[in-house]
Amino acid sequence: MQVRPMFLSIRLMLPVVISLWVLAAHFLRAGDIIVCLGLAITPLLLCIQKNWAARTLQVALLGASLIWMQSTYHMLSTRLMMGEDWVRMFIIMVSVICFTLLSACVFLHPEWEKKYGLKLK
Repeated sequence: MQVRPMFLSIRLMLPVVISLWVLAAHFLRAGDIIVCLGLAITPLLLCIQKNWAARTLQVALLGASLIWMQSTYHMLSTRLMMGEDWVRMFIIMVSVICFTLLSACVFLHPEWEKKYGLKLK
């Protein structure tokens, strides 16, 4: 009977981990190793079942969304100036932004609210 909650937790963890690791890969591609390493280990905060750890991850994911928005703006403006196709890139980046924002919402799940003590009293 304990198997189901474990799989639920893993399913809820995956979007958070994937979002942070994709952003880490973005910074690695830019050559910023320190930020990449920091983002790569940030999902370890999921192991700390405290309110502050969950809130830190939520803020990190919201910040990640802002970084993706800024990157989208720069790529879009570059492609428009060069007269290149931009629609596919824009759709992909909006999908990444939405996925990252939704990853921050996994902490609203009742099980995780209880696990991390996020329920407002």
